[in-house]
Amino acid sequence: MQTTLNYTVDNEVAPAFTAFQAQTANTLSSAETFCTATDETHLNQLQLAWKNLSYQWNQTAFYNVGPLNDDLITPRINFIESMRQRGTDYTNTVRSEIETQLSGSAPLNEAYFDNLSFTKTGLLSLEVLIFEDSRSGHSQAPSDIVSDYQANHRKCDYLLGMAAFVNRMSTTLSEQWLQSYQSSGTPYATLLKTGKLDDDSEPIPSLLTTIQQHLDYIKRRKLQGTLDAQLSGVFYQNILQMLDGVEAFLNRRGETPSFFEYMEAGGYTSAIETVKTNLAAAKQAAVDQDRTTLATYIGLLDGNFKREIPDSLAVTLSINFNDGD
Repeated sequence: MQTTLNYTVDNEVAPAFTAFQAQTANTLSSAETFCTATDETHLNQLQLAWKNLSYQWNQTAFYNVGPLNDDLITPRINFIESMRQRGTDYTNTVRSEIETQLSGSAPLNEAYFDNLSFTKTGLLSLEVLIFEDSRSGHSQAPSDIVSDYQANHRKCDYLLGMAAFVNRMSTTLSEQWLQSYQSSGTPYATLLKTGKLDDDSEPIPSLLTTIQQHLDYIKRRKLQGTLDAQLSGVFYQNILQMLDGVEAFLNRRGETPSFFEYMEAGGYTSAIETVKTNLAAAKQAAVDQDRTTLATYIGLLDGNFKREIPDSLAVTLSINFNDGD
């Protein structure tokens, strides 16, 4: 199973962070273009860039190990997806900070953004900046968003500063996965493949557990709590991207057997069919935007990552996983 782990890390896990970094760079570039030519055409392009960024993030966020989970209190993941901490929607917090800065005169420089609380940063902050007017009423009409930027040059300063902040975060993540983790001189991908993790955990159980915890988070904090990506309207598309990413992790086709193929070789075809059935049902519920049914099948997948999958792979998970199914 070591070759399956190696191939999956090299061709699915680590590349997710490279792709995320590319999308943050594209969003920053689109923001720069929009601020040079502030019109509805370039706003539409900027909004599309944010959606693509959000889709890629949802294929990346469930790999919450190592570089993304770098601090016990305020890990890096929170600065990209603020809801991750407590399931709280910080839209009004973001709006208030933007309003304060648009009427102020303090420099909106790199130091300002680096010192912001996680409640005011990340994809949510960019979504608020890109998909609504910052004035009273928060119109989402493209003409109003454009006129808002035209009326206050500091809004572009804020947009560019936040886009650059997210890009710096993603660049750090990519570098730590592929170049050097925490100044060790060794990429985290290598540490993961060789089992030399800083918390002494085993690689495959760590990956299964972080995916399980993400599914639990989606179910309890979002589907049974507060949906995110509401200004952009892509919540269910994000879920589809996440499910596609989870499926690719389990069934990556390539030169070596996937985890599903490894399970099949061990005679666990029933477990594979159970997981595939739940994945298909969850995807259909997302397409139908059926919140209740989607929560049910996300919960079943959560259970699959606690039981059927680790049992079929003959690995033991830590007992500290969330019990959300």
